[in-house]
Amino acid sequence: MVYKLFDLRPHGSLGKKIVLAPGDNGEYELRHRDATLLDTMEKIQVLHNLGGHATEIVGLDSMANFLIVKQPLAEPQPYNSVGYPESDAYRLFETDRTTAINAIRGEICRGSGLRVPLVVGFVDEQAWLVADLHHRNIMRDADGNATIIDALTGSVTPSAYQKLPWLADAVARAKGWRHNLQRPKSWSEDFEEDEI
Repeated sequence: MVYKLFDLRPHGSLGKKIVLAPGDNGEYELRHRDATLLDTMEKIQVLHNLGGHATEIVGLDSMANFLIVKQPLAEPQPYNSVGYPESDAYRLFETDRTTAINAIRGEICRGSGLRVPLVVGFVDEQAWLVADLHHRNIMRDADGNATIIDALTGSVTPSAYQKLPWLADAVARAKGWRHNLQRPKSWSEDFEEDEI
């Protein structure tokens, strides 16, 4: 079982969220922003609804300084352990992360200027950004399936959607995968001639 404590910061934030926003040179970039209690609760719900690891909100501590959540039956993997051969651990983590992204029917964004992996998921008729998928945020569930136990999320804003063709493409693909239960092919994949 994994317990998480989201601590209330002196300036009122409780966790982080992500947003695609214009940078100094006008290009959109992924930025971290302070999250409110409602933002963090929304993140937990979004990850759960997308197909990440089931998460239970336990509540606030008696002083209301911590939001407490738990994830039953989450199992750490060798890439979190000391002494596991680094190259094998990295390969296992990459495989598990890909499997966990597929479990949420997420589409990896292929945009210019992205310095970290960014995934788009679609649930409840809304597109969501998902990031921060490092080795401590991927585990296995009780059935041994790779799953996302934590990540940063943010909504896809209309301005980013309109200005970034690669984002609009990822949203369309994630939406199609969510509704059709089958992953759409991308133009970078090989098509059979009769499909063109």
